[in-house]
Amino acid sequence: MSALPPKLAPIAATLIASSAASMTVSLDAMGEAIGLVPVSTDEVDALMTALENAGRRIVGPEGARGVGNLRRVIPAARALAATLGRKPTLGEIAAETGIGEDDVRHALALGRVMGR
Repeated sequence: MSALPPKLAPIAATLIASSAASMTVSLDAMGEAIGLVPVSTDEVDALMTALENAGRRIVGPEGARGVGNLRRVIPAARALAATLGRKPTLGEIAAETGIGEDDVRHALALGRVMGR
């Protein structure tokens, strides 16, 4: 997915405006801005691309919690994909790891940032 979905345009605008001074957007700020809006990993990727295209650098969270979750989420997601024969849902990854869906979403976004 490359185009920013309409439901994410106001979120991107808010994040761009609030990061004018620092030119950075944290994954925590993205998560808070998204809030309860249901988004797919492709939509999170499109949002991150829009922010980067606006000259913003996306940064991971402070502390080790995000990295610790990432180390649990990625192997679980890969194992589930192999078992299920498809990309696992956030709920499936959360159930497998014992991590909440918001933290799974956060870990996947962190992994995406680290892979850029």
